[in-house]
Amino acid sequence: MAIAQDSTAHPHDRRDRVLTGLMRAAWIAAVAVVTVQGIFHPRNNFLIFRGAWDHLVHGQNLYAPGQGYQDLFKYSPSFAFLFAPFAVVPFGLGYFLWTALNAGLLYVAIGRLLPPRPALVVRAIVFFDMLGSLQNAQSNALVTALIVLAFTELARRRQFAAAVSVAVGTAVKIFPIAAGVFLMFHPRRARFVGLCVLAGAAVALAPLLVVPARTLAAQYQGWRAVESHDAPDRMFSIMQQVHLWLHVDWPNWPQQLAGVAILMLPLAARRDRLDDPTFQRLFLASLLIFCVLFNHQAESPTFVLALCGVGIWFASTPATAWNRALLAFVLLGTTAVNSSLMPATLRRDFFAPYYFKTIPIFVVWLALQVLLLRSGSEHAEVPERDVAAGQAGA
Repeated sequence: MAIAQDSTAHPHDRRDRVLTGLMRAAWIAAVAVVTVQGIFHPRNNFLIFRGAWDHLVHGQNLYAPGQGYQDLFKYSPSFAFLFAPFAVVPFGLGYFLWTALNAGLLYVAIGRLLPPRPALVVRAIVFFDMLGSLQNAQSNALVTALIVLAFTELARRRQFAAAVSVAVGTAVKIFPIAAGVFLMFHPRRARFVGLCVLAGAAVALAPLLVVPARTLAAQYQGWRAVESHDAPDRMFSIMQQVHLWLHVDWPNWPQQLAGVAILMLPLAARRDRLDDPTFQRLFLASLLIFCVLFNHQAESPTFVLALCGVGIWFASTPATAWNRALLAFVLLGTTAVNSSLMPATLRRDFFAPYYFKTIPIFVVWLALQVLLLRSGSEHAEVPERDVAAGQAGA
């Protein structure tokens, strides 16, 4: 992949160094503050994740109600197994490690995707939604990072690392399996599919190290039952918007199928651009936003995926007045709606009942799809990272 020469490729000047240092300090501070908050006020999600490891090794049903938590465990048995490093250590250390993994891996993944200055922009855009995910002890920042890493490692021809990213992400939340579509941008597709199957099988069967096969099979049946029960949910999704605005009660899957068709259309219509790094990066942005828009279980902390996609879009397109206006719409209508910046009456009477957070990112996603279907002449001159060289961002 060629490297475009550009004076902004590295933050040589003092301002860039200062801003990069401040952003890094902000992410470290977020980990520290969230860890302290979590130790004194443990989050239900972390308690569920930590308890899932104990239930797994003792052969108890991971998905049984009435286990003393405010919600059910809804992740795969493999996730319960993979959570062991955070469950077997003292509570405070486990909380710190889990928070640091989520924030740190996302920070690194963005740096592997973009040169320092665009990476700084993306990190700034996604920061508050990343923080919200951390404060809920959610896995969304981790999942976002794994999808981005699947993209970057495949671009570097590190197919095994990309396959592991897809497999682990799918074990955490099912939808990262969509990252497998990145194989369209690279040769040796059959090899990558085979590696994904092998990595997926290894991750799926990893709990056999601590439980017998019969017990693991029963756990997977329980997971399937929980996921089937949640299938009619709409949450913060396009399906919810269709329900609210059109007053219909359609099933989710036809609308999700339509979303998949719209997502994939540029890959079929613009095959001449599949080798274009900017086109590839914009498709990654589209996929990240798609994973929220058409996810019937999307919650407010899930929007870290969408905001990362919005950041990648903004950093990869010209800084026009239209793009700035769209970004402002997203930051105001998606990121700020749950903060103290928004009047409580507006949050209660308008934004919450209409699940408004979805609308700004849907507008950006539509703009992205149009951009992907058009020629590449209107794309920004973003300095490309030579991903084959495996350089890491600042």
